[in-house]
Amino acid sequence: MSPNYLPNHMPNRVEEIKRITRIINSALEDNVTNILISGQPGTGKTASIKLIFKNLKGNTNALFSYVNCFNKSTRMGVLYSMVLDFFKEKRPTRRMPSRRGIAYDELLDSFKKELEKTNTKVVVCLDEVDQLEETELIYDLIRTRWETGRIQVIGISNNPFIFNDLDPRTKSRLYPLREISFNPYTKEQMREIVKAKVEGAFHEDVVDKEAIDYLAEFTAQKKGDVRVARETLLRAGELARKSGNSKVEVKHIKERLNRTRHTKAIRMINELTKMERFILRLIPESGTYYPHLYRFYKSTDGQLGDRMFRNYIERFSKFNLINMERKGVGGSYFITLNTPKDVLFGIS
Repeated sequence: MSPNYLPNHMPNRVEEIKRITRIINSALEDNVTNILISGQPGTGKTASIKLIFKNLKGNTNALFSYVNCFNKSTRMGVLYSMVLDFFKEKRPTRRMPSRRGIAYDELLDSFKKELEKTNTKVVVCLDEVDQLEETELIYDLIRTRWETGRIQVIGISNNPFIFNDLDPRTKSRLYPLREISFNPYTKEQMREIVKAKVEGAFHEDVVDKEAIDYLAEFTAQKKGDVRVARETLLRAGELARKSGNSKVEVKHIKERLNRTRHTKAIRMINELTKMERFILRLIPESGTYYPHLYRFYKSTDGQLGDRMFRNYIERFSKFNLINMERKGVGGSYFITLNTPKDVLFGIS
């Protein structure tokens, strides 16, 4: 039931996985086509690409690098993540380069030379590519070539038109581009998925059949988000146990679905750094003005300056975790949470 659990088989995404695998294999034979994978949240995009990478790693000398752009949103952050993957897999006895004191262009050139030395081809997946702050990175990766190879770029986004706004120079380099759409799961597919998760996480007959059917139908109607189903099952099981029930029933599913509608916000919380979570926790349920929040932060022995602290707050707003509204005579921002604290942090 863990969000990081990777299944060995995804029966409802067999065709998509086959198509993506064929395109990657073709790229490894020097016929490089870049890929955009799009679809609603929770439709198996990330799990599919991770499963493909896992299956291909043992059959080729290529480097398969997965980067989540929510966590690594700058070109330096993405590039350094790829470099670290390279040294861990291809140069494990070599000392990894330090990120401090090295320029982006210098690191990119050094990476290219290492790929040439080791005759390594590269497939990189930029998950949540819409969170990338410096799209010049895509151009840089695609134009990076050496005698025996180049980099294949796979983008994952909920938005099928995410690459439409790239500058003409990058778009021309990006093509040929194959677009693969992950359609929402049907009710029957969701039922198979929910049933499989129940069988893997609960004892036999602990979850009522009616509860499984209700959850499958609800999530299918809500664009088939598997993460909603997983989170609901997990929390419904905890609710049944705390209330002294031996079975997970429809009533437990319904109660938890009310909170599971905040799944996107919860997922983002799990992606935040320790510092970001600490700052977000400082915002009271009733809201606060930015100057008050910053003073409160400083009273906790916070070391960030005003500008850096403001960057954190603006990042929360960008991800819709908070709302910022100018109020009062001075026009200071009034900040409120968009999701209750007990949901965000599991506070009972």
